[in-house]
Parts: sequence; structure tokens; C-alpha cells
Amino acid sequence: MDELPCPHAWAVLKNQQLKPGQYCSFYYKKDNFLRTYEFPMNPMPDESLWVIPTEVLEDVVLPPKGRRNAGRPRKERLKLASENESKRACSCSVCGQSGHNRKTCRNRPK
Repeated sequence: MDELPCPHAWAVLKNQQLKPGQYCSFYYKKDNFLRTYEFPMNPMPDESLWVIPTEVLEDVVLPPKGRRNAGRPRKERLKLASENESKRACSCSVCGQSGHNRKTCRNRPK
């Protein structure tokens, strides 16, 4: 599906009287598709009848060495020290000083 136009592009091409087939990969064209299945495909024989070369039988396949970290993966990347966000300075709407807000204001008139 990577080399086929999406339905939106297909509609635009038809609207502009262009042939959408020209914008597809040649793998998806009818003649190549039919050529793929030109020769008969026989099912695999029983596993007891398989002929496996000795070099393949001698290869030892080990699991990967790495290990995944436990827990859920992070949503955001870690930011560099140079990218630190400057904290927004809050200021009080009653007295106008910074560092606190209206709710925690000590200079509030009673």
C-alpha cells in the first residue's frame, strides 16, 4: 500500500482527467500482478520430508542480548539543560508583587 495513491489523491487525479494508474508502482499494475502468479505454487511437503543443509542445522540462534526497560515508555524526551523552560512568574492581582497570587496574598486589605 506504500506505492499506491491514497483515495484522496485518486479522486483528484480522476477529476483532472489523469490516469491514476500512471502514479502507481509498476508492482501493482495488472500485468505484473498476473505474472507473479504465472507459475503454480505447490504447498510445502510434510516436515519429515524437508531437506535441510547441515550448515543450517549446525547454526545456533541465540536470543538478543539487550533487554527492554521495565515500565511504560516515556512520552517526551529528556530536555537538555540549555532547553530549560523559564518558569512563569506569577504576580498578585491585589498588591502587584511577584512570587504569590491573590489567594495567598498577605498584603490584602481586610
